[in-house]
Amino acid sequence: MLVMDCKISNDSIDAPVILVVDRDDKIYKIFGDALCANYNLVFMQNEALARKIVDDFPFALVFVGQCPGSLDGLSLIHALKSDHPSIPVVFIARQPSADLILSAFRAGARDIVTDPVDPTDLLDTADRAIEMAAESPAPSPSDPPAPRFNLKNLWMQLRTANQGYVKFGLNADPTHSLIGGGAAAAIVDRCAAMQPETTRTVRNHIVATQKLRDTACMRILFLGNFQVVIRNRIVDEWPSKKGKSIFAYLSYHSNRRICRDVLMDVFWPKSMHESARNSLNVAIHGLRRRIQQFDPEKEYIVFSNESYFINPELGIWTDVNEFGDLWMTAQGVERSQGLEAAAVCYDQVASMYTGDFMSDELYEDWSTLERENLKEIFLVALEKISESRFDSGNLAEAISLCKAILERDNCREEIYRRLMCCYHKGGRREKSLCVYRQCVRALKDELDAEPSAATTELYRTIKANTVAA
Repeated sequence: MLVMDCKISNDSIDAPVILVVDRDDKIYKIFGDALCANYNLVFMQNEALARKIVDDFPFALVFVGQCPGSLDGLSLIHALKSDHPSIPVVFIARQPSADLILSAFRAGARDIVTDPVDPTDLLDTADRAIEMAAESPAPSPSDPPAPRFNLKNLWMQLRTANQGYVKFGLNADPTHSLIGGGAAAAIVDRCAAMQPETTRTVRNHIVATQKLRDTACMRILFLGNFQVVIRNRIVDEWPSKKGKSIFAYLSYHSNRRICRDVLMDVFWPKSMHESARNSLNVAIHGLRRRIQQFDPEKEYIVFSNESYFINPELGIWTDVNEFGDLWMTAQGVERSQGLEAAAVCYDQVASMYTGDFMSDELYEDWSTLERENLKEIFLVALEKISESRFDSGNLAEAISLCKAILERDNCREEIYRRLMCCYHKGGRREKSLCVYRQCVRALKDELDAEPSAATTELYRTIKANTVAA
């Protein structure tokens, strides 16, 4: 369950925030492109989670489309208007009928947009709904004031829970970026405190990446479930499981040629040479036929000099390449300007990591090492962010990040120590001591080892209450 942290930080984002609840994630890019010039956006698919978040955060507007577990989203509209009558709700109608539109208005919808969505009409609808809501009678003095919207905390919680993502508007953050391809994608943190050189570095990278992503013939997602998009169409069916894995392997190594014998050894290690060669030929033939259905004018898989490779003349964007570029950028900024300046870059690295490498192909031997390497980069990025948050006194986020790290690797002693310090600095000494005991158990169970001297000494000083809070 996602636990909402209502702690309000000093850097709450002031631009209005719009919630979009829709199970069709293809619509998110349309909404992002149309609305991000003026608004911050939060996207999610889960109706129950949406109701919880609206309870905890004051949205300026909510768009509701079809949601799992509800009738065309109408039950969510009704619930939102019942619980939060001051928040306008707009219904996203697909194949709208007169009865459906009438039912939406009866449920409490302020307005209707129809799919396919026109970006100009969408912006006008959002502006109009928010303006009308602002002109409504103010709450009585007895009503409790709405908290300021701490969008950064919400972003961190959604990212940790992998249940939604946030897109910062241009007015809220000049380094906005929508990482396409999944509900777990997220956006860089605010960079108002960044040095101009860092701001330029981040902005230039985002602009270049956005251009490559938008113009690429093929976009490939490795982080999480493997997905290929050719000419803006998802390849949802593959000729065979082996063929899909071969295409993933070639795409991941798209900067070099792969010898035919290497592919045979990787994918048919126990087969006779002739049998493996025939199997490879069949798999490649099936892949080419399938890809031609998406783009018949180009050759995607090339064979030359006994090697296969992805056509280098194609424009290709992959999330792992962008992930690696962001990691290198973050490290460069940290070396030149320090961790505080690099924190926003490490935020981007963590935001890109929407799941373990090819998580739907866990039993492919070749992907195991890459999966562990990329996971380690992600965890180190989270460590850097948690260190930055701790140094700046943002204990709530530092604690959340430390917990997220330990959920994935419960043997990182440095993170246990930071978590102990966070709790102690926040006046929760007993919780700090409890973390040490968790560390002892984890190291014993996983590694049959004991905590290091540094961890034990920290425990003793906290127990003696001699650590400066």
